[in-house]
Amino acid sequence: MIAAAVLGEPGRGEEAARLLTSGLGLAAPSHWKAELANVLWKAVRLGRVAAEDVDEILGVAEALPIASVDVAEIWRGALARAIASGHPAYDALFVELAERRGARLVTYDRLLAKRFPAVATTPDEVLSR
Repeated sequence: MIAAAVLGEPGRGEEAARLLTSGLGLAAPSHWKAELANVLWKAVRLGRVAAEDVDEILGVAEALPIASVDVAEIWRGALARAIASGHPAYDALFVELAERRGARLVTYDRLLAKRFPAVATTPDEVLSR
């Protein structure tokens, strides 16, 4: 969702940006920055983003009101969830954080939402409340 917002992804970017600037008190495992860096790397390689624009995009991402939670605080629970569900631990970190905070996990990942329906929701569902 963060990548959709900062890259202005067609069909999702505007919605994701509205959620990220909604003042809802967002949090994510600190590895979201590594994941975003990987998405940007891939976008440059595919010619969707110019390499000279990456620094500006990272500046936008750094300014987002997202509290980063150290992965070490949630990795045990996330790994247990990953093993139990058969879903990757990278995603389970977000699930674990949401569960611990009693919050919703906002995602465009349909498989993640299907595996964790009690916690996962779409940006549209959150924004329409």
